[in-house]
Amino acid sequence: MPKNRLTQSKKPFHIDKQLATLLILMTITSMVAIYGAIPLLPSWRSGLDLILKQSLWYLIGYSLLVGLIFFGIDRLFTGIHVFYWILLFLLFLLIVDKYINLPFIWPVNGTRGWITLPGIGTIQPSEFMKVVLIIMTANILHEHNQDKSDMSFKSDLSLFIKVAKYAVLPLILIVLEPDTGIPIIIVIGILAMLSIGGVRREWPIFAGAAVIIGFASSIYLFYNQPDILSAILGGGYKLNRFYGWLQNAQYSNSYGLQLYRSLLAIGSAGWTGHGLQSTLVYFAEPQNDFIFAVIAQNFGFIGASFVLVLSLLLDIKIISIALNYTEMREKYMVAGLIGMLLFQQFQNMGMITGLMPITGITLPFISAGGSSLLSYMPPLAIIFSMSSENKNRRSH
Repeated sequence: MPKNRLTQSKKPFHIDKQLATLLILMTITSMVAIYGAIPLLPSWRSGLDLILKQSLWYLIGYSLLVGLIFFGIDRLFTGIHVFYWILLFLLFLLIVDKYINLPFIWPVNGTRGWITLPGIGTIQPSEFMKVVLIIMTANILHEHNQDKSDMSFKSDLSLFIKVAKYAVLPLILIVLEPDTGIPIIIVIGILAMLSIGGVRREWPIFAGAAVIIGFASSIYLFYNQPDILSAILGGGYKLNRFYGWLQNAQYSNSYGLQLYRSLLAIGSAGWTGHGLQSTLVYFAEPQNDFIFAVIAQNFGFIGASFVLVLSLLLDIKIISIALNYTEMREKYMVAGLIGMLLFQQFQNMGMITGLMPITGITLPFISAGGSSLLSYMPPLAIIFSMSSENKNRRSH
């Protein structure tokens, strides 16, 4: 193993002040946005409780971040299998609950995706699994590329099988909850890693073309052969989302209600918005899925642009750290993380503005919720350590 591995370095740790500042700004933005969403919450939900819980999640999250940095990042890579099997067991329990009612699992909108922690809240195993899978895939890519002797389709297929052995079963269990948002995030993260992982360049081109063709075909079928699209999607709420997205004016009081309200909030907010805790337009899950719409309603174009730019600056900072780093294992992990972040940011902001269909995908580091926040702390700890190693290398 190379001597310059993060945990083997005896050099001092240098905190990346720019990255830390971006995360602090994300935290402040999130808390202000959640506070602004309180008047939009249903009557049974306590706004004070929401603020306190989110503050607790941030405290736990940053404590975890610091602990992982000093615990040793290399151990995170080598011990990731333990977390994989624990999370796989929890995902299995969520499916078992469909047949045997377990006391610590409560369905939310028909989905069994959360496990209750008394006195704290709920955790979503699938959120943690998405990060576990990109770290495991980074290990697999690194080991595969160290051993391979040629750039052949056979070698690439062998790599795909190695990744699929760990990824397919969790994906199936998450889809059965049912949840399609997180599986899409996982697949995009893994595809981003494979695209820079030394596979033949035909594969990323093929994957990109397949995504574009599949997306365009769905829109074509919706307008020309809706029965076929319904059969492919399984009908139900998935097809209704297409009606709400592509025929919003016609279904503004039913399937397209949330998009209609989002567009109304954004369109009426002007440059500076209606003010903090404004209640011109109400949303379902304003603290989670529709937090960007709440920000736009409260702070207008300036507030929405601030969140967009802040998210892009975080992405660019992470990419710049990875580009200056020498070890490929960590670079693979960052590629998966950036793939996930970019997709979540684009999908969440896009669905609020009508560019994408409404889904249950949240805005990273801004939306309320502990699982998504905590799940991103392990890769962030790796990135902080990568940045420190970059500075130590430059100083010598």
